[in-house]
Amino acid sequence: MTQAQNKIDYIVFHKPKEAGKLLYNYGFEVPKDKVSLVKSIKALIRKEGRKVTEQLLSLHPDTKAILSLKETNTSHCRACNQKTLNASGTSCKSCGHSGYKGAGDEDHFLGQFDTYSDKELETYYRKVTQNSEDDPENKTLAQEVQLIWNELRLRKQENKTQEKNMNTKESKGISKDDLILFGMVFIAGILVGHGLKISTIHGK
Repeated sequence: MTQAQNKIDYIVFHKPKEAGKLLYNYGFEVPKDKVSLVKSIKALIRKEGRKVTEQLLSLHPDTKAILSLKETNTSHCRACNQKTLNASGTSCKSCGHSGYKGAGDEDHFLGQFDTYSDKELETYYRKVTQNSEDDPENKTLAQEVQLIWNELRLRKQENKTQEKNMNTKESKGISKDDLILFGMVFIAGILVGHGLKISTIHGK
């Protein structure tokens, strides 16, 4: 277990049975190993969105400890728009989101967006872009915008690849060459049958 591990990995690895039940309730087959279970949960979140995220977060093994934390100096969180982001911008008490802290924080920062559907990530991108335009001197915020844009671009590429693979599988039926071959065999069968019929008549 690494420090950069995101919330989904953490929850699934600590509550595999509960996470598996959540996956099963949505009609999916539950993988036997935890790594595959994590991938399946992330795929489910991308498909179903925030409601699955909330159900998964309710399984968090440290929920009580998280809820017991109190922050006096808070600001608005760009993820949930609640005034529950702590003064340092490291954690939101409402949704758990943490802001980008600069170089070296990329994996940890992007990891939290595994709980976001594509639509939700696009909404966040629009918010952070607006914040960056309002605060053009904030270089860290500008870098955050770039990171989210790259994540969106990668997701779109992955979606296109998945769609292409699905279309390829669906189109793998009878190819054009197979149809030509079947046609030739069919015609040959007719000709052979006709020839046998003529031979039989003349033989009489």
